[in-house]
Amino acid sequence: MRDVIEFDINQAYALRGEAILSLEKKVDEQAKKITDLEQEINRLKELLHLQQQRRFGKKSESAAEDKKTEERLPVTVAAHIRQKKKAGRLINLNALPRYQVTHDLTEAEKICSGCQGELHRLGQECAEQLEIIPARYCVVEHIRVKYSCRTCQTVKMAPKPLSPIPKALAGASILTDVALNKYLFHQPLYRQMKMMQSAGVCIPDNTLGNWMMATGQALAPIYEALWVILKARYLQVDETPVKILEPDKKGYVWTYYAPHVGTEKGLVVFEFSETRAGEVAQQRLHDFTGLLQTDGYAGYQALRHQKGIVGCGCFTHARRKFSEVIKISGDSQGIAAHMLDRLKPLYALEARMRESKLDFRTRKRWRQKIAYPLTREINHWLRTIRSTVPPRSQLGKAIAYTLKQWKYLVAYLRHGEAEIDTNLVENKIREIALGRKNWLFIGNKDSGKIHAIFYSLIISSLLNDINPRVYLHYLLTKVHDVRRGVLDPAHLLPHTIDPTILRQFIDEQMALAKKMWDTS
Repeated sequence: MRDVIEFDINQAYALRGEAILSLEKKVDEQAKKITDLEQEINRLKELLHLQQQRRFGKKSESAAEDKKTEERLPVTVAAHIRQKKKAGRLINLNALPRYQVTHDLTEAEKICSGCQGELHRLGQECAEQLEIIPARYCVVEHIRVKYSCRTCQTVKMAPKPLSPIPKALAGASILTDVALNKYLFHQPLYRQMKMMQSAGVCIPDNTLGNWMMATGQALAPIYEALWVILKARYLQVDETPVKILEPDKKGYVWTYYAPHVGTEKGLVVFEFSETRAGEVAQQRLHDFTGLLQTDGYAGYQALRHQKGIVGCGCFTHARRKFSEVIKISGDSQGIAAHMLDRLKPLYALEARMRESKLDFRTRKRWRQKIAYPLTREINHWLRTIRSTVPPRSQLGKAIAYTLKQWKYLVAYLRHGEAEIDTNLVENKIREIALGRKNWLFIGNKDSGKIHAIFYSLIISSLLNDINPRVYLHYLLTKVHDVRRGVLDPAHLLPHTIDPTILRQFIDEQMALAKKMWDTS
């Protein structure tokens, strides 16, 4: 009997132990579920805060670092003199025409009020005042005088000046004005139509649209010549979405920027596509060899492995992800903030080298000496803390992105001509981003190609310090020569065009405008 009782007791203890183990296992499982749910809640909160920040918070990110931090950096580069800002008026009026208005005393006022003697001219004073002559539309009548031979009845007359658009009423100057208002100053065509109506000119906005399409097509050979940038050794590439009205979908404008083409001011070329697929850039850059700098978008990955291409990443995109963590968490002392502090010396070095205008070889030498050890420390630190951060959190994603892109992020250290980020090409996209807030959408695929042509020519001219109004106007007077093969479009690109020709063109247009004003 006692044996039976002891057996039952032992069995009860065994069952109790199993029950306790089972309960402990369930407790552990529930604890893990709670931890996972807490992490998921935190992740969703981060996403919510991030979306709120993107929608309602400040969208601009300053590349300038904390001045006090920079002053403490043990970074020394070639000596340079920081130019002191000049005080006073910052308006440059040198390029404007000048008209003199003389203000003189009347004959009665030229008598001295003291001794009644005659006043003699002592000199003069000049004061400048900025004014505007309102835009004035006019119709130019091209009168061709006919001559005939009374013997053989031959009729002869001077040739008619060719219009940029065959059989169109628009001249080169008004086409230039409409194009600049739309693509540089972001004025939709229906607004321009209303502005013209206030000046007594009634042109439907669909007519203006047809003019722009035809003008873009006339400029297409010069746009194609801009792809000379593919022969450059260094390119930055990025893309931005735009809305397409027909069909109702999203399109993309791809941007290719060569900072060191020609006069070292660079050229930019835009390409419109209905897709963001990496094949767009792959097809365009099929024969490109050199440094290709992009963000971490997967569509560029195949190009990074293409023979002859060295892929470079963008530290700004990595830094931006850590900045977003601080925005949504409000923690300015945590891991994300510490990462930004570690990046500051890298950007301080770049800023100081840029101010000193160092050559590529010297930039590479300073990067190897100063930036390389800093990046090694950052990489080691990120790998160390990675296991302590929930991988699905915003901070975990920021760390994972940075480590995944690390090979490309630090590639700039080995190439002095490359930049630390893709900010240069992002700045070129800014004009399109501003424009789409006004014109809202692109009509169709063909219209998208015309947008790319105008933006490429206008922004490239600005990069090379050429007045886009003068440049575009001049191009429209030469499109017929290009079409007939008389003029090579490569000679009309912003970095190759002869500046003296543009100055002569300005003088001719000023003389023509003065003649029109004098005869009206």
